[in-house]
Amino acid sequence: MSLLNPLASAAQASHSPSRADGIPRALEDELRVWGCRLIQDAGTLLRLPQAVMASAQLLFQRFWYVSSFRDFSTREIVPGVLFLASKLEESPVRIRDLLNVMSYLLARASHASSMSPSSRSLELPRAPGKPASSRFSHAPVGYFDASFYEAKDALVVAEMQVLKRLGFNTSLSLPYATLVNYLQMLGATGGERWDGFAQRCWGTLNDALQTPVYCLFAPHVLAAASIYYNLLHAPGPAEKRPALPLDPPWWALLDVTEAELRCVCAHIAWLYHPSGGGRVRDEH
Repeated sequence: MSLLNPLASAAQASHSPSRADGIPRALEDELRVWGCRLIQDAGTLLRLPQAVMASAQLLFQRFWYVSSFRDFSTREIVPGVLFLASKLEESPVRIRDLLNVMSYLLARASHASSMSPSSRSLELPRAPGKPASSRFSHAPVGYFDASFYEAKDALVVAEMQVLKRLGFNTSLSLPYATLVNYLQMLGATGGERWDGFAQRCWGTLNDALQTPVYCLFAPHVLAAASIYYNLLHAPGPAEKRPALPLDPPWWALLDVTEAELRCVCAHIAWLYHPSGGGRVRDEH
């Protein structure tokens, strides 16, 4: 399966182009998260299938293993990968619709940052002497405005840069179908104990797109890790939580090691608790 999903090498994972350009690791991580959340929000507003948003986030993560944040703007690469992914998944989106949504989301993020700056919001300086208003309003870009044509040209350039720097290798293999197969094979789909478990695993895979794990591990490892993570963090009293055999361990049947599962889970835990410091970084 890894042949269908090119993975980053150990050198790429530990020494990305952004870090080589002096960009701190923490800032690179936050920019990746913010870009992926922007893709997810844009895709939701455009009513695109989840497969399009997942593919776009995977392309976005891959791109930064061969390119630096110093050379390219997240604002330009995000619409570029989303536009490319919509075509790869045969759900093409109109350029005008995409640019209008991006304009709205960026303006909203700028407003939210001015009101309540945080590490995961777009922070833009306000003009001195002008207090921020709690009300947000946005007007779409005019059809014949020069800014629309500039954004359109930037989108096309971004799409071509993504294709060029990835060597036109757009092979994508997502773990969702594998997850469904694993849950059925393990008997984790029926009964009160497993109620909602598949949905939580699916959500974990969606959230994991914001981390580098899709570029570091094969899809079957990610599917198994989503099961492992949700078994560890299942809600409710211990006697009613879902459980799978540990002797021998259930993951051995899936050709996955516990070390791989723990590494993926550490990345996911960092995403949910960024100040916890428990993430295993750049290991695969």
